[in-house]
Amino acid sequence: MSVYAMDPLEIAGGWVNGYDDVPFPSAAGDGPRRVLDRLLVRHLRRSPCLVAFSGGRDSSVVLAAAVAAARREGLPLPIPVTLTYPDAPKSNEAEWQHAVLDHLGIAERVTLTVHDEHDPIGPIAAPLLRRHGIVWSPNFAPTWRMMDLARGGVLLTGEGGDELFGLKRITPLTKSIKARGRVRPGVYQDVVRALAPARTRSHTALRQRYRRPWLRAPVEALLARRDAADAAAYALHAGRNAWQFTIRRCARRSYESIRVLGAEIDVEYVQMFAEPELVVSVATAAGFWGWSGRTATMRHLFDDLLPQAVFERGTKAVFTNAVFTEHAREFARGWTGGGVDPELVDPEALRANWLSHTPHAPSMALLQQAWLASDRAARSA
Repeated sequence: MSVYAMDPLEIAGGWVNGYDDVPFPSAAGDGPRRVLDRLLVRHLRRSPCLVAFSGGRDSSVVLAAAVAAARREGLPLPIPVTLTYPDAPKSNEAEWQHAVLDHLGIAERVTLTVHDEHDPIGPIAAPLLRRHGIVWSPNFAPTWRMMDLARGGVLLTGEGGDELFGLKRITPLTKSIKARGRVRPGVYQDVVRALAPARTRSHTALRQRYRRPWLRAPVEALLARRDAADAAAYALHAGRNAWQFTIRRCARRSYESIRVLGAEIDVEYVQMFAEPELVVSVATAAGFWGWSGRTATMRHLFDDLLPQAVFERGTKAVFTNAVFTEHAREFARGWTGGGVDPELVDPEALRANWLSHTPHAPSMALLQQAWLASDRAARSA
């Protein structure tokens, strides 16, 4: 197996559209907690067993469940590994991290400080780009750095939690029914949009679409239609909608690619909330209606693992300026437009985006494509 090779349109748009043709499996026999525990025990038998721990709800659940399983089975405790970004203060979740670790009685942890190491063309990404070409997804450096600590063992992450536990197409309707009409007026507008036919939902997605300012107009229009088609395909059934998140090509190709990188250094990389067996168990528990939101979902499934304040938190870390650093800006300042397809991309608009205060994340693959072309030319010269 090799990393996923993005096609030119995917590189230009910074996204992988579409779904794999994987039918929804038959209902799981066990509930989500039993499935999660069974999967964790298997991984805890490898050493070292690291858990990517940010302090967010998803990584906190993985760590808490892994600690509980290890103590119950008499296995070594998992080791949380945390990335800190002193140059991005809005990413600081130290308070939440300490709250979770104190609750679990965990003292051993690994903390890695990040300055410019995780830049898309920085010191971690560059050797892997030379070896593999562009990797989907492009922001692989943070994961690689944690996997490097887990050589010979396993790295567990909470990736996939936003999709599995987050809002579904039917959520506004479920919320309005469970609240018996006592919801903010905007929820009813969301209900109307959720019940609209696919064609209407596709048009709505087109109007509200994210615009990539560096794309030529016909390319932007084409990719916008693809984005809208993906959104319009979401099932009204909450469980099937959760399964759809798992079979999106963007999710599956990324998971497969990072597992390939991990295998190179004898690390098993695991996205706990993207594992099919667990997704099916959660989707089965959700049924048609699902839950009234992310907090309600996680409290229903994992209420015994963590303090209520962790589930009910309304904040989320922001990583502005934590990824695009001076490595990217220095390259952009000297870049003359080579290495990208000018029929797809406006080089000047792309360069302006890279040099802006908040470069767009979907431009990351193009940055790597342009850098690779420049690097190969310099090496051949």
